[in-house]
Amino acid sequence: MDYPLKRCRAALIAACLAVVTAGCASTPTASTAPAAPAAPAAPAAPSRQSEAQPAKDQATAPPQTTFAAPHGLPVTVKEIGPAEEPVDLQVVTLFNQASGQAFVESMTDLDSRLGGFVTKVRDSGQFRADALDTLVITPPPGAIAARRLLFVGLGDSSKASLDLMEKVGAVVAREAVRLRAPTVAFAPTLRDQSFDKLDTGQVGAEVMTGAILGYDTEARLQQQDLDPCFALKHWYYEAGASYFSDVVEKVGPAVKKAAAQVSSRSDQPFGKTGPQAGKCHT
Repeated sequence: MDYPLKRCRAALIAACLAVVTAGCASTPTASTAPAAPAAPAAPAAPSRQSEAQPAKDQATAPPQTTFAAPHGLPVTVKEIGPAEEPVDLQVVTLFNQASGQAFVESMTDLDSRLGGFVTKVRDSGQFRADALDTLVITPPPGAIAARRLLFVGLGDSSKASLDLMEKVGAVVAREAVRLRAPTVAFAPTLRDQSFDKLDTGQVGAEVMTGAILGYDTEARLQQQDLDPCFALKHWYYEAGASYFSDVVEKVGPAVKKAAAQVSSRSDQPFGKTGPQAGKCHT
């Protein structure tokens, strides 16, 4: 009797072990179980900084107003200093040493960036800054944004006039063409030499009148094969924040008036060649 009972117990235990073993084999382990599908990533929250950046750029962009001059030349009045505009040729004016006009603001900054060059070259007498005298330098790398710097002398401050400023404009236009400088920025720098006897807006009007008429003459020389072809691409007239609106108000009509003067000029050639068809299109 004992043997059959033992055999039944053994068979029952074996059967239970088989069931348990089969169940364990069919249960996936942690290492082989398929990974659950990843939940879609939530959209990234917009960056406050990136959203604010366009507004910041717009707020810090210097005010500027552009007028169309003859020969496709844009003239932009811009609120910026002479050390900051990245152009081919930056222009500033300079009274002579005897005038005793103290540098302030942008002229102080410019002189400092150039290691005192402006003061030293003028006070040494090697550039006397006589009226309409010019000096061109290539600034040290990183000193200012422009590739080259042109100084135009104004001579004795007691003799400064609007007529002189118109002549300065013409000289700068011709120097820009001679130097093959496509982009030009002009800073009158009168207030920056403690000079306030001429109206700032009217100075801008006279300078741009002279520049536009002077550049028109250069363009006619090119059209008549009397000078190689070259076109100015952009002219910037720099104005301080306190004078920007006045300069814009007076430069605009001056550009329009100068354009009318250009249109009324005779087409008679200066020499024997006359305008060349297809020669220059400035």
